[in-house]
Amino acid sequence: MKDNEFANSIQEILDMRDNQPERFNAILNLQLIDCSREEGYIDFGFKVEEWCLNPYGGIHGGAICSLLDTGMGVGAVAISQKFVSTADLSVSFLKAMTSDYYIIRVEYNHIGRRMIRVTGKVLSDAGSDICATAMGSFVITESRAKGLQD
Repeated sequence: MKDNEFANSIQEILDMRDNQPERFNAILNLQLIDCSREEGYIDFGFKVEEWCLNPYGGIHGGAICSLLDTGMGVGAVAISQKFVSTADLSVSFLKAMTSDYYIIRVEYNHIGRRMIRVTGKVLSDAGSDICATAMGSFVITESRAKGLQD
């Protein structure tokens, strides 16, 4: 892990799902792999489960959008230490996703007082194939995310 302090902040946000196991973020169960606040990126792991498959055995497009939105949003909260809400999200599907495991890489392009701009990629488990890309904006909705470390 390149940035332990940033990783602790991200993990604290991910751990909030333990208090709400029936909510969507808990069901997605993203796992932190690596991050760097200085370099502006976070890598999450995602293990494919039966619930997120389409009738053809690939990951459903809605699940892919949710993985990207959630990964980018978790990072936006960790970076800003403020609650955020998705303002826009654009996803491009590049390859069918039929493997058992994927890496979701999010990169922060702009961190402003009111808006955070993010790009995301869904990568094959080896990281060699880009399966989907996304661009999103998150509006900062509260001055401080309650429950996060100071």
